[in-house]
Amino acid sequence: MQETLATIQDDSTLMLIGGIAIVVLLAIVLVIVVSAMRVKIYKDRYKNLLFDNTEKAEHITKIEKELQEYKIKDAKNQQELAQFDETKATLKTANETYLLLQSNFNENEKELSQTKAKLEAKEGMYVSLVDEHKNMQERFDTTFEENTKYRMTNARLLTKLENEERYAQNKKMQEASKDEDDE
Repeated sequence: MQETLATIQDDSTLMLIGGIAIVVLLAIVLVIVVSAMRVKIYKDRYKNLLFDNTEKAEHITKIEKELQEYKIKDAKNQQELAQFDETKATLKTANETYLLLQSNFNENEKELSQTKAKLEAKEGMYVSLVDEHKNMQERFDTTFEENTKYRMTNARLLTKLENEERYAQNKKMQEASKDEDDE
């Protein structure tokens, strides 16, 4: 090897060819090293992109799941909102009905108090009329008994009077017949 080196050193053409060969060899090595570095860089980028894509795919999957959950929640909220609107309308009609019933109740309460007052007045009148009826009944019974006594007394008196009249007529007739006979 040393002989070959010594021969190359003596000959300038060989030296030039050797220099060119070394330069070509260095250029090839440089191209290989640069290509290897690029391949390594691209390989690392590819691994990083795969890793990023995997992370992004997982993140996208996670976000899609959250989106589905939000869509379900949104649909549920829309349904609850519709039910809330229905409940709101129902509550409004119930409130109006309550107010109407409350006013009817107040009117009925007022009418009831007036009716109670009238009832109490009528009950008072009834009690006084019952007492008056009892008094009148007692007076009627007493008056009826007295009336019956007076009728009986009147009937006796009429009978006596009629008897007296008959007796007086008979006596008159007898006296008249005596007077006629005496004449």
